[in-house]
Amino acid sequence: MTPRERILTTMHHERPDRIPTVYAARPEVDRMVMAHFATDSLAEVCRLLGAEGWGGIGIGVDFAEFEARTDGELTGDCPYAGARYVFHEPDVFGDAWGVVRRKGRDGRYVEWLSGPLVGADSPDECDFPGPERLMESPDLAGQIRRQKDAGLFVTGGITMPFKTAWELRGLENLLADYLLAPAFVEGLYDRVFTLYGEMARRMVRAGIDMLAIGGDIAMQDRVMMGPEAWRRIDKPRLARLIAGCRSINPDLFVFIHSDGDIRAILPDLIDIGFNVIDPVQPECIDPVWLKREYGRDIVLHGGGSVQRTLPFGTPEDCRAEANRLVEECGYDGGLVIRASNAISFDCPLRNILAFFETVRDHQ
Repeated sequence: MTPRERILTTMHHERPDRIPTVYAARPEVDRMVMAHFATDSLAEVCRLLGAEGWGGIGIGVDFAEFEARTDGELTGDCPYAGARYVFHEPDVFGDAWGVVRRKGRDGRYVEWLSGPLVGADSPDECDFPGPERLMESPDLAGQIRRQKDAGLFVTGGITMPFKTAWELRGLENLLADYLLAPAFVEGLYDRVFTLYGEMARRMVRAGIDMLAIGGDIAMQDRVMMGPEAWRRIDKPRLARLIAGCRSINPDLFVFIHSDGDIRAILPDLIDIGFNVIDPVQPECIDPVWLKREYGRDIVLHGGGSVQRTLPFGTPEDCRAEANRLVEECGYDGGLVIRASNAISFDCPLRNILAFFETVRDHQ
């Protein structure tokens, strides 16, 4: 099977020739694994590990005025590296949305510092871009078609509106707004959903197989804003976004990425049309339980522990975890295995190889 055939088979809840996997790691890990295989090609690493990967496309936003003011590029292996920003200090930088972040002392992580709506009384105080500022390739459909012809399953992504909203407003502020100023949240969401909804519909019209909506809405043990607040404010808006996309392509797969424990709203997510759940963080949601309870309705995407097994286990532990996922969650398809977040620098090479090679070679 081609990667596209393998993933489509499992997405339709049929058993493929082998369970598909997705490899995603930090740059330090990529270099380590490429050195092990004596290649400078990440695609070759994925081929050797049996990892499918996705094809992918995106639509940008025109921030020409900001780009004219940028004065440097963030370097290193930390998130957000490789793009230009306005630097307030050597390690403090602002992006096109007006969000300010700081590079950590170890150079590996980035901390949110502020956003343009932190002290605002109204979401109108932020110059939020509208759909007229979307930027897409005139050959978007051709790009997707060529990836499909090359045997790839093609996805297009948007940010979870909650993530964009809290980065602009501040996480504590936005969570308080859910209780104390819901009109502020709804006014901000009107802008975010208008932009991202149009972005999503354009990608669906161009022919993507799957719409991915990514950004955490949960902590290790609960939904951040609480299930009832999420149902009241987020759920109906996400439902309309998904319905608008499915009106264009009824067969569209819709993927949600959120770390943490989302069990309280899983029936709601399924109800509004999400059918691929990622990353199935095993510290928070047991993949075998999830398969048993909801496996007829969803595809499990993830399942490998980056908090326990991959960093701190033995190769035997990693093989056991991989075998458990294949045997107890993939028996009728509906499973794509990956680590439950980007594989980090604390994961030994031997564990990474054991995990992926076990899935690749499982009979």
